[in-house]
Amino acid sequence: MKTRVKQWMISRASLLALLGVTAISGDYSANAADQSLQAGFGFRDITPPLPIHLAGYAARKKPADRVDGTLAAQAVVFCNPGGEKVVLITVDNCEGSRAFLAAPIDEIVKRHGFQAGQVMTTFTHTHSAPLLPQTLETMNLLAPADNLRIQEYGSFLQKQIVAAVDMAMADLQPAILEHGQGTAGFAMNRRVFREDRVDFGENLDGPVDHDVPVLCIRGTNGTVRAILFGYACHGTTLGGDDFYTVSGDFSAYARQNVESLYPGAMAMYLPGMSSDINPSPRSSLLDAKRHGLELAGSVVGVLKRPMRSVTGHFHYAFSEIELPLATPPSREQLLKDAQSKDDYIRRRAEQYLDRLNREQPLPKAIKLPMAVLRFGSDLTFLAMGGEPVVDYSIQLRRLFGEIHPWRIGYAFDIACYIPSARILKEGGYEADSSLIYYGYYGPIKGLAEAMIIQHFTKLIQQTR
Repeated sequence: MKTRVKQWMISRASLLALLGVTAISGDYSANAADQSLQAGFGFRDITPPLPIHLAGYAARKKPADRVDGTLAAQAVVFCNPGGEKVVLITVDNCEGSRAFLAAPIDEIVKRHGFQAGQVMTTFTHTHSAPLLPQTLETMNLLAPADNLRIQEYGSFLQKQIVAAVDMAMADLQPAILEHGQGTAGFAMNRRVFREDRVDFGENLDGPVDHDVPVLCIRGTNGTVRAILFGYACHGTTLGGDDFYTVSGDFSAYARQNVESLYPGAMAMYLPGMSSDINPSPRSSLLDAKRHGLELAGSVVGVLKRPMRSVTGHFHYAFSEIELPLATPPSREQLLKDAQSKDDYIRRRAEQYLDRLNREQPLPKAIKLPMAVLRFGSDLTFLAMGGEPVVDYSIQLRRLFGEIHPWRIGYAFDIACYIPSARILKEGGYEADSSLIYYGYYGPIKGLAEAMIIQHFTKLIQQTR
């Protein structure tokens, strides 16, 4: 697939000046690290051809008409001395379903001997990347020709995910790991309380997570090979005239700026738990690039300060839990909703009625994949599927601070929003109405938060 993209990048010298960095250098010794751990990295360009419809907003009524910047599929493989492996994949897209990921994961397992749970695919959650097949199907109201382009792009992307892992496996080398943390301030809670409802807006007093975790991965000669970083914020900056532009949003611009300062290194963004958090300000490419510059500045600031060594081999645990849904609607309710003027309410009802007509059970729970990747007490990745709200990030940081938790959302399978007990009580989009677009009737029951925290506790104990 050939694509022509216009790269946005300020000059290296200008960026260094803006960030207050006078040099990118240092004296690092491989003797301080356990070199038995190996790491490898892979990158594939997944920028789509135009025209193509974008994911993330039901309000879009036409395909994208321009591209700004490269979209990427990236992979990092960690390998213990005994051969145990785990791969972290990140894709510049809003999200992908379990059904969409099944084919590439099966291929990765077959080629490289992973267990299925050892393949952790995350999505940067940019709302300016293409729709994917078998994903958010309730929102997909496209004409056949447009659907064909989505199918073709989906097939291409599945192959590129596998290719990124192939590259990472071929790239395995002894690795030195260092961890640090910065901050960035553009994330803003979006839940605003009106007299009779919870609405979208900017809540200056709402919960937020401004942490920017950073993992620097070096070769045994001290050369920076990869830089992993994260942030808890929706990829929803673009609007206005840029609403139909293909873009990786702030995370892609941050990645590109970091890589411009560390030539030869791969920068990789891992999304935080942020489904109720938006960037501020938001509406344009300029805003996205400013946020990307701020995030890159935080990452580089961490890299220029002393970082903590991450030593030894890793332990990994994966499993799924089922979050119970409220009692399914009656056939009468479904028949009523199937006559709705709202296309999305109607499609959801039709899907449920089709299940009933085929004598299949209605969904009673949401499967939530969860994983812990732990490097002793030096660093612990806590990952979960769905779109978790920021309450989870804050609580996991408080509960497990001694093992330096790096909180990751949008992993494995994005089945729906994952609200906290607080948000379920308050109501609003994240609690209930978002389920329309995911094709479920809800809400998720209030005991879900306790189930998630208890299960993370169990997985952490398994990785000691």
